[in-house]
Amino acid sequence: MKRGLVMKKSPYLNINRIEFFTTYQCSGKCKHCSVGKKINKSPDFKHIASKQASDTIKKLSQLFSVSSIMTFGGEPLLYPDVVYEIHETAALCGIGTRQLITNGYFSKNDERLMSVASMLKKSGVNNLLLSVDVFHQEFIPFQPVYNFAKYVKEVGINGFQLHPAWVVNEVYYSHYNLKTKEILAKFTDLQIPVSNGNNIFMGGNAVEYLAEYYDKPQLDLSDSCGSMPYTEPLTNISSIQVIPNGNVMVCGFVIGNIYNESIEEIVYRYNPYNNECMSAIMTGGASALIAFAKRNRITIDYTKCYSICNICHKVNNELSAYSLTT
Repeated sequence: MKRGLVMKKSPYLNINRIEFFTTYQCSGKCKHCSVGKKINKSPDFKHIASKQASDTIKKLSQLFSVSSIMTFGGEPLLYPDVVYEIHETAALCGIGTRQLITNGYFSKNDERLMSVASMLKKSGVNNLLLSVDVFHQEFIPFQPVYNFAKYVKEVGINGFQLHPAWVVNEVYYSHYNLKTKEILAKFTDLQIPVSNGNNIFMGGNAVEYLAEYYDKPQLDLSDSCGSMPYTEPLTNISSIQVIPNGNVMVCGFVIGNIYNESIEEIVYRYNPYNNECMSAIMTGGASALIAFAKRNRITIDYTKCYSICNICHKVNNELSAYSLTT
């Protein structure tokens, strides 16, 4: 890192949460998966590097008031040692919420399931969300997931909840939601709380498989970054994501790579106004983003875009693909 950059940070970052996309590998093939076609297609990086991930936690916890970290995927427990190290580091750094989202299917062996549950407890996981619903159980056998849930309950991991995905929302009538409620009922004897769940939005695989349950795309050109679910203004970022190849993400934008440079340097130089695409979104919303795409000869079928987020992800994917070929 360059002299003089130590302990400095961008005025556009106020990080309190770090999300580690542990792996794109998964034991499921869910119709609602927001990762979409990237699942099980990560030839260069099977999982995030635990050392660099841990270093990132240590350094960011010195620069910011980080209160929450999360590991998810893919299926993070396909690489449990990586998950352990990330959560152990977070605990040592005094980060209060240490969350894991898992589908619970990484082994059929009871001893292995119990061992992993015990190690998760020991490593400091204190908020475990177990994804169980019609979409996961379409491809994932019920019994190993039930057994894992039983062992997690036995070892006493705090904040343990079942975490279903709902089409539109929990009260919306669909055969998918009815089946999910039947699956949740099978866990009744374990007395595990059920979270509010995840209301599926039109992104990733959901656009292909579940669009019939949602209104047709009606793109509002006045939409801006931060107005959509799970987003925030690019000038006041509180959550960043690190993906398996080391890229540090602000929403769909790569702002650096922890395998190639220090996280201090990444958070020091972040300025959304220096990125033409980011600047377009902030100053002109969807209309300006469309104009940016046209200037860069990026062709997008806007009739299939539900929000500015859909456009943004498509533009970023095109730009990433172009950079890989030049």
